[in-house]
Amino acid sequence: MLDPIAAVLVSIFIVKVSIRLMLPAVNDLLEKSLPKETEDEILAIVDEVEGIRFPHNLLTRRIGNNYAIEMHVRVNGSMPVAEAHQKTREIETKLRERFGPATHVAVHVESLKE
Repeated sequence: MLDPIAAVLVSIFIVKVSIRLMLPAVNDLLEKSLPKETEDEILAIVDEVEGIRFPHNLLTRRIGNNYAIEMHVRVNGSMPVAEAHQKTREIETKLRERFGPATHVAVHVESLKE
């Protein structure tokens, strides 16, 4: 009588562990966003860059052990393109310093009419 009960309990533990192991893999395959704390940290890093305003359309995901970060930012409409490009490079550098050199970063610049 105890053997079937023990077998059912062991089966329940096996299913529980397999689900716990499977969920992170499924989230990675579905390209789930990074945790809110990480996204807030990304926005805080972007806010440190002078001349960059209103970061929005933030998209994040894992690619293997690395992160992919994409966003739109606004800059002064009269800012030269070379300067706006330098600002995006500064954002990329800061994010790669924090999250690793293999981090994919894409920043789209939009004009802010003032």
